Amino acid sequence: MNQSTYILKFQASLQNRFGSRTTYMGQEVDDIISYAVVTLMGKIAQVKAVYPDPVAYAGMRFSSVAHDFRRRQMAQRGEGARGERKSVSTSDEQTWAQLEGIAYGGEYDVAERMDNMRLAKNVMAILPIEQQRIVFLHGVRGLSVTEIAKVVGRSRETVSRALSAARRNANKTYGPAA
Repeated sequence: MNQSTYILKFQASLQNRFGSRTTYMGQEVDDIISYAVVTLMGKIAQVKAVYPDPVAYAGMRFSSVAHDFRRRQMAQRGEGARGERKSVSTSDEQTWAQLEGIAYGGEYDVAERMDNMRLAKNVMAILPIEQQRIVFLHGVRGLSVTEIAKVVGRSRETVSRALSAARRNANKTYGPAA
């Protein structure tokens, strides 16, 4: 059987399996079949070697061809595996949050935020490296003391003492507001 005949029989078998449906899983059946034929054409030699009967290959591919097409469509739209849109970047999300805060009269003051960021950088600069890591995991990443202890390989009490020491160092240098 030549490649053209194989592809035509594969296409006819898929159309037969879809029956009279025009849509399947929210997708046009014709689009799904076209996608399956195009992917088959890209690897026809390998497929023919493993599946000499195009009807058998269509049966094997039937259950996954619609899912593959759907995933491809979502990827082209920039959506994740479950269909939710992925954000462009974290900085874009932060910018959007700032704009929302300003637009809706939120308690979001950009100047205050910049002052807090400057103060946080200054505080981190005076801390020893181990305390910097623990403060970062706790303050920025939001991990609990127990989770930090697992990450850094220390006891929970040691991590708690390191956080307290970091607070004391910041308070000595910059006052209680730090």
